[in-house]
Amino acid sequence: MDRSFLSNEKVIEASRNFVCIRLATYEDEAEAEFLRTVYVGRTGDLENTVFVLMTPDTKENLCRPGRSPNFAFRSPSSLAAEMNKIAKDYKTSADLTNPILPQLKDVRLGLNVSSCDGLPSVICVADENNPADFMQNALAPLAYSKELAGKFVYSTTTDASMLNSIENYSGQPGILLVEPGEYGLDGKLIKQFSPSTKPSVIENALIEYAGAAAKVSKNHSTHVRTGMREGKAWKTEIPIEDRNTLQAMQRSNRTSGRGGPGGRRPGGN
Repeated sequence: MDRSFLSNEKVIEASRNFVCIRLATYEDEAEAEFLRTVYVGRTGDLENTVFVLMTPDTKENLCRPGRSPNFAFRSPSSLAAEMNKIAKDYKTSADLTNPILPQLKDVRLGLNVSSCDGLPSVICVADENNPADFMQNALAPLAYSKELAGKFVYSTTTDASMLNSIENYSGQPGILLVEPGEYGLDGKLIKQFSPSTKPSVIENALIEYAGAAAKVSKNHSTHVRTGMREGKAWKTEIPIEDRNTLQAMQRSNRTSGRGGPGGRRPGGN
């Protein structure tokens, strides 16, 4: 995805009038089947990224679909202008006072995306006595606030054993602030809040951490080669089809002296 578009201030502002969906692609079979109806490459295979603007009922494309915004728009400014124009034709009828927490489909993917984006992860760990929606409702307004929007990656689980790879985590329910590992396969617990912690307390802690923690950036080629040497591998839920991705993985495997591709690139998304 072309980050020069998605990180543009005009596009970010225009996106506040849209439901923005981060695709799981090879991590969700049902989603992949839907994406095949939206866009596939010249070979007929599902690409690892897809961009499109759609009507609220997803029945109609409002721009040319492709791998990235530059398939349909010449510049970030032209994308923002079109988004603002479209937004005028689709006025919201939903209650915006109760936002839904923007989160990944599970903690496994959430931790991986967190590592890829160089952002800390916030994880809701629920059980029978501590429902997930209670914690999610507390976090949702914070996730959209001016101070915290785009600063964290969120996910939820009702199975604490899914977090066995998180250093210092004892398995108790609550809201976890986690620093992801380099390859998105593990992490380190920075702070844990009880399920009943007041949102204002969580908000202050997250603002403080977001202000102190620098976003981690990685050199893609070096990251992949090192991961291959260390045996770090990510297995996707469904097989990768995008030939460019497969070829890049094969090149990395040859460089590292390993065999054919064994899954997604380490820390990939």
